Amino acid sequence: MAGAAFHPPVPAGGIDRAAGADFPRLARRLFGNVRLDFTGAGNRESRLVSVALGPCRLSRLSADRHMVHGDRVTEGDAPDMVKLIIQTKGHSWLHQSGRRLPVGPSSVVLYDPANPYLLANPEAVDLLMLQVPRGCLPVEGLGVSGRPLAASLIPGSMHRVLFSMMESTICEIETLDEAERTRLGNSMMELVRGMLEAASEAPPVPRSLDLLRARIKDYVAANLSRPELGAPEIARRMGCSLRYVYRAFETEGMTPADYIWSERLRKAAELLSRQPMAPGMIGEVAFSLGFSSSAHFSRAFRNRFHQSPTEWSRSART
Repeated sequence: MAGAAFHPPVPAGGIDRAAGADFPRLARRLFGNVRLDFTGAGNRESRLVSVALGPCRLSRLSADRHMVHGDRVTEGDAPDMVKLIIQTKGHSWLHQSGRRLPVGPSSVVLYDPANPYLLANPEAVDLLMLQVPRGCLPVEGLGVSGRPLAASLIPGSMHRVLFSMMESTICEIETLDEAERTRLGNSMMELVRGMLEAASEAPPVPRSLDLLRARIKDYVAANLSRPELGAPEIARRMGCSLRYVYRAFETEGMTPADYIWSERLRKAAELLSRQPMAPGMIGEVAFSLGFSSSAHFSRAFRNRFHQSPTEWSRSART
């Protein structure tokens, strides 16, 4: 309606959304002092979903063909964030610091918006964008003379793990609480740090699968009491594919399920060693560690330690 007042998009559950004419306004608020120039049919089909992940921000954008002019992005109150984009549809060109970089499906581009740039999108695009605070990244890895860095989504690479995390997180964002979002944001930030350190030949951070395995082990340790704990849930919580959860444990010669049951039995042995045997104790330990029954627990314990839980408890104090 002509003359109607503009009401900015209202976040739902900490999630910012915009479409059509609201798209450029929200983009400027979240991404800095950018100017979006839509051509042809305009921006009627453009969509933006964005959420803060602790120190980082993750966004999914679907936009009609347009130009992004980033001449003064970090002026004023604009967020001082480095941007990483992973395009899933369409072909674009990033012009920055004398470099003309092609951006297409399966490409990863990291650039510093403090340096003027032009992002040309001659066709409709879909992409994921991760913004990471500049102060959380190694200065030496931000490119030579402000030039953007590019890579491909090679299977098993750090970039592929990051993409899986970004994609899963934005799809599951409605189900994640603030603490889970912050943990995912910190993990994504560590992966970006690893990419920059590798590009600058600084001492590398642990490999991406090593980092993922360490995160999984922390999650398992905090959730051993839950009978439903398994690889599918872990993949969802880690923000990666099920295949990567299995790959994380390949170097240790076990599956995620093997590790979970091994940890349950290790913790059970520890509890039985510390506490004097009492009526009902075997069942309490079994159920506190996610076993379906005390009989199931006793069989698994004997297979692992060659003693019954009762025998183990008594021998630990003799």
